[in-house]
Amino acid sequence: MPDAAGVTGNSAPASGPRTSPAGGYPGVLPPVPSAREGVSRLAEFAEDLCREWEQEYSLSTPSNPEDLVVVDPGNGFSYLFDLAGVMSQQLRSHSPRVVGVWGLSQPARRERDDGRIRGHPRPRRMEDDRGHLISCAAGGGYDINLIPMDAALNRGWSRDGSRFREMERKAASAPGTLFFIRPIYADDTDRPRGFEVGVQSGDELIVDVFENPNDRASSTQLGVLRRTTAFNLNSEDVERCLDRTSTADSLFVRGWHTGPGRLTRAERCAVACVTGHVAESVAEILLDSLGWRVLWHFTGPGRHGVDLVFYAPGDVVVAVEVKGSLVAGRIPRLSHRELSQMSAAWIDKKDNPGIAELNLDSTDVYGGLLAVNFADSAWCMALSADFAEFYPILGIDQLADLTWLRS
Repeated sequence: MPDAAGVTGNSAPASGPRTSPAGGYPGVLPPVPSAREGVSRLAEFAEDLCREWEQEYSLSTPSNPEDLVVVDPGNGFSYLFDLAGVMSQQLRSHSPRVVGVWGLSQPARRERDDGRIRGHPRPRRMEDDRGHLISCAAGGGYDINLIPMDAALNRGWSRDGSRFREMERKAASAPGTLFFIRPIYADDTDRPRGFEVGVQSGDELIVDVFENPNDRASSTQLGVLRRTTAFNLNSEDVERCLDRTSTADSLFVRGWHTGPGRLTRAERCAVACVTGHVAESVAEILLDSLGWRVLWHFTGPGRHGVDLVFYAPGDVVVAVEVKGSLVAGRIPRLSHRELSQMSAAWIDKKDNPGIAELNLDSTDVYGGLLAVNFADSAWCMALSADFAEFYPILGIDQLADLTWLRS
């Protein structure tokens, strides 16, 4: 390994794919090894690549050069790793972490060892996966290959994620393809703020940069609904949404009037879905009376994206997630099973039909959380202009004109 000048940090190149001809990356390195040149050329390229990464890393993270080591876990890839003083027992202020990984893609492993993944520490951020630097399809393994990665990026749900997965597929589809990833850090943790990814395409190198979002909007969303004003819910508005001849709606009425405690366990499970649909219909009526015009309403079963999309006063489009409850004093929680509901990444995921069908993304719309509590005959709401911070609605006049949310 070449002498290390220092350590971490890294300035992020401009985002977006760019092609580097066989003249090199990022202009000072030797040509990308092609299939004609074989593995022997990779060693020379990798040495210069490693040196470039060390120098870039050292600009922002002071460290002992002896802490930078190259680790070969036997998966066909090499990992430049910062020990951060662990071996010398002279611990640095930053965490031990991967500086970069490079190699030639390998045939996919026959079976994923999910037990190894479960045994790896979970990321601190709820919206993160234990992401693979090198995908299993390209020969990547576990342990040193796992890193905190935003779920939308890792799973290909966001626009960045779609591009990221396409580069992974390009490497995996042709074993022996040069593939590298360089984490880009902004602090002393082991969670990157982004990734620089390169994959060989013939005699060229395609390089792209991906943000690893770190918003924590979901942690405040539930709390903000409890700081809102509880507005009165008129029972006549609820009745307008019901079909008394429907078995499902009749079950809802029983739970509404007598409480879910009087229902059987099977009935409570069945009424939960109906409660959500009735709450969405009630939300339409409530907001329509304030000049909000519905653009899209989800009516299908199962997992989905936002419930409603409105054109609201103030010439803005608002994506609204509605929660309904038959339990007094309760606000149903938002889901964290994949991405936190009503985060920007969740809005931008591919299987969010209302947003996709209207050809929108999180930069085009505001966000709304509306909770209907049928037991308390009350409803409340919170709004956000960026999905990072939600504001409690304290007066009904705030919903009559949303221009205040822009300031």
